[in-house]
Amino acid sequence: MIITKSTDEHRLSRSDCSSSLLVPLFGIVVLVGLTIALPTPTLGATTTSTSTSQSSSQPASAAKVSLSTSSQGPGVTVIITGSGFGANRNVTAKFVNSQSVATPLSLPSSCSTDSAGGLTGCSFVVPNVPHGSYTVLVSDGTSSATAGFTIPVVAIPESTLLVTLTSVGLSLVTQLVTRRVVNLDAERRMKAEVSAFNKEKRAATLAKDKAKLEKLKKRELPMRQEQAKVSSARLKVTAITFIPLLGVYYLMASFLGGFNVVVAYSPIPIPLLVGTNGIMALFWWYMLSSFTFSSLLTKLLHTTT
Repeated sequence: MIITKSTDEHRLSRSDCSSSLLVPLFGIVVLVGLTIALPTPTLGATTTSTSTSQSSSQPASAAKVSLSTSSQGPGVTVIITGSGFGANRNVTAKFVNSQSVATPLSLPSSCSTDSAGGLTGCSFVVPNVPHGSYTVLVSDGTSSATAGFTIPVVAIPESTLLVTLTSVGLSLVTQLVTRRVVNLDAERRMKAEVSAFNKEKRAATLAKDKAKLEKLKKRELPMRQEQAKVSSARLKVTAITFIPLLGVYYLMASFLGGFNVVVAYSPIPIPLLVGTNGIMALFWWYMLSSFTFSSLLTKLLHTTT
């Protein structure tokens, strides 16, 4: 009988563990699907570059252009809009790097200004050039304007996987520090004691047992103090890991091209997480990856109580 009971409890424990892993495992499937299995769109209008202007025959502020795109890597389509150019003129565009080396950009034959000197619906495909900061020079032969454009070190899907792996690494470090700093056995015992105390207090309250409630009241303060002492270890983990993890996140963002750089796409509209055209910025993709793998690692490393 004793052996049978132990086996049943073991099976129940395994069943509970399997159920608790379903959510993080589902999240991993979603992450893998979004990063590998799904196609990447090439057109969007969500990232607008800062524009400047130059003109040879008009005032310096006359001609202006701005760029919009769903990403900034090679092969991505970029939309050009502008104003202040000459009326009904064909325009050209060039990529100019920091050494003033120009790379001509292929524009559609229909890329021309309207009667008011405005430029809409014109686009180019980012050429296969090294990462770095570039100036896009747009000209109608008389007036010209420039806009900045940055090609990040790592493009999608490499940047997608890099952010995911970074979040996994940081989550793993946090869980290992937790195992080192927090007395998990004491925390579990305290949780069980608090649960039993609250249950006993509810029963005494329902029974209106004043004597029992008085005894419980004397036990409550020391127990709460011990609970706070045990729980403070969790705050110590945050104090130890917060600055280093923030530093790693900052370095990763700087390496990829900024905090708002697009690192993932999703064909599924998700409020707040996924912007127009299915783009997902670094912060939201990092948070999604971190939440998914943190949940999994806490189960695997038994750092929850």
